[in-house]
Amino acid sequence: MDLLESVMLCMLVALLIATVTARSAGSELRDVGLLAALTTVWGAGTAAAVLMG
Repeated sequence: MDLLESVMLCMLVALLIATVTARSAGSELRDVGLLAALTTVWGAGTAAAVLMG
């Protein structure tokens, strides 16, 4: 795992924490949904980078 993959993985963990925090804080469902969608896309990109790298 090189530096780019490590940074992408750290960003994925941060997005997951932000999504869970926003959900538990009672943010609007639209905002939580957008954050969850961003997390999903970032996770797919991270998985592709790790598998291809």
